[in-house]
Amino acid sequence: MEAAIIGNPNSGRAGSKDYLERCAKILRSGGLDVEVLNTEYPNHATELAGECGERLVIAVGGDGTINEVVNGLHREATLGILPLGTANVLARELGLPLDTKRACHRILNGTPSRIDVGIATNQAGVERRFTFVAGMGFDANVIYTVTPRLKRYLKALAFALTAFKVYVEEDFPAIHVIHGDTIYVTQFAIVANGRRYGGDFRVTGSQSLSSGQLEAILVERISALLRPDILGRILARRPLNSSMRSFGAEELRARAPGAEVPVQLDGELWGRLPMSFRIDAGALRVIR
Repeated sequence: MEAAIIGNPNSGRAGSKDYLERCAKILRSGGLDVEVLNTEYPNHATELAGECGERLVIAVGGDGTINEVVNGLHREATLGILPLGTANVLARELGLPLDTKRACHRILNGTPSRIDVGIATNQAGVERRFTFVAGMGFDANVIYTVTPRLKRYLKALAFALTAFKVYVEEDFPAIHVIHGDTIYVTQFAIVANGRRYGGDFRVTGSQSLSSGQLEAILVERISALLRPDILGRILARRPLNSSMRSFGAEELRARAPGAEVPVQLDGELWGRLPMSFRIDAGALRVIR
């Protein structure tokens, strides 16, 4: 089988420029005909994935790199994942090994299956896929504020510290989440395609990557996240949707009248509200 590896050899846990070649060597020993494609600038992974046709395309990196690859993949291509990020949410959701060598062997011996993807559409009609989550407001502000240096040295703890800073310093305008004829007013909204969020924390209880719908979790007041009962659920990795208002939907819209509210997709900033979100069932074939 022909395959392509896409990654940035100069970032993350790769550590050296021959890292991708070492991964390719393991995969070649298992019978794959592997081409290594190095990214050189933001969104280059999307371009490279689009040029791979229906091949097996292996994303090497964190959730941001995987998101770039997914946004360029042909519908009949197959995604493989070698997780090297801070949170590795999609890899955890799929039950993939986080160790590189074991992850390579999973690509060689795993089973392809189809999962859903979410699609966000901005006011200009531009679409972008997301694999596990879209966040509006609070968490997007955290991602905007956290510095690369803090993330590099403190890993996941960088987001917790930055979240507290954002909570103290920022204002949180009202977000209107619209589902059918119902308008929900909230301060922070999560649109989940899977159960996990920000690593191994959980936002939903039963949501799966192949449920055929998204789940919206509404945090009506950011301060509620610091309540002992809610914070305890978060730290215990218990689903947030059993504590907050939530609902399933195949599509929904969101707006923030009179305010600029950022949106993140799979942990990467992507525009501001207004925006719509919908599910594309079975759109992505992935090895798990």
